[in-house]
Amino acid sequence: MDKQKLRDQRVLSQLNLEKLPFKVDAKNFKNLGQSISLLFRMFYNNQIKSEELRWCFSTVKKLKIFLEIFNANEEGREIYKEEIAKKVSEYSYKTISKIIDDGNKKGIYVLLQPDGKAGTDSKIKNIRPSEKLIVDFLNWNIDIFNSIDKIIASNKH
Repeated sequence: MDKQKLRDQRVLSQLNLEKLPFKVDAKNFKNLGQSISLLFRMFYNNQIKSEELRWCFSTVKKLKIFLEIFNANEEGREIYKEEIAKKVSEYSYKTISKIIDDGNKKGIYVLLQPDGKAGTDSKIKNIRPSEKLIVDFLNWNIDIFNSIDKIIASNKH
């Protein structure tokens, strides 16, 4: 057996294929990798259509900050620069603060009072994603689910 086939067998033997909603075996194992690669390229290309998402995804730092802000928004929790700095502790408060301030200037993030009304007190800085950013992120993920569903359907035939 050649080295590539042995390598493929070792990789295949370590995959958690039982978690998939469709059957993958040695015959269609390579199709799984190709499909995943195509999906991620498509997701990335679709994500670029949104300037706001492109900005949020442009660096790992910005992505981690965005995910903290988005998650807090969806849970209805207040979130502030200080809390984000604690949760994303590998970066300095100054770095996190600058990214959030840049996002605010671009309209990517908005500062709202905890009850959701626009804030006038400069000391209250409950950070939220803009409505456009929320829509773009959710639609991008809906496209991902739709694409995965199509791949699953095509693998069942």
